[in-house]
Amino acid sequence: MDEQDLDEESKAKRKKEQVEFRNKKRTSTIFTIVASIFEIAETLLIIVAIFALLSLLLFRVLKLSEEATAIIFQIITIVSFVGGLILGFILYKRIVGWVIKKFNLEEKLLESVTVHYVRQSKEERKAERIKNLTR
Repeated sequence: MDEQDLDEESKAKRKKEQVEFRNKKRTSTIFTIVASIFEIAETLLIIVAIFALLSLLLFRVLKLSEEATAIIFQIITIVSFVGGLILGFILYKRIVGWVIKKFNLEEKLLESVTVHYVRQSKEERKAERIKNLTR
């Protein structure tokens, strides 16, 4: 094997790595966009469900006066919005992490995307910290 063969081999390897990186980057971008749209829809659905449930409970079951109803309606609106956002964020992260594991997307997405969504075990986190410290 001469130097030119090694050079061609390294060029081919580098080109393959670049193509693989671009594919992972494109797939990660599409995945992030679809996941974000899912998060928005899921969070809105949760907010509406919490609002409807609290409204039904308060107005149909408790039957309060009109003055109390106005104040409580404002409180219900705020609680359902904030609670829906928090619950939506939690569910979104867990669902997307499950989807990544279920469909084995870890090898098709960039590492930065998978680390964000998939929980690591304590051993993996410890190994990652040690790896970062030795750099």
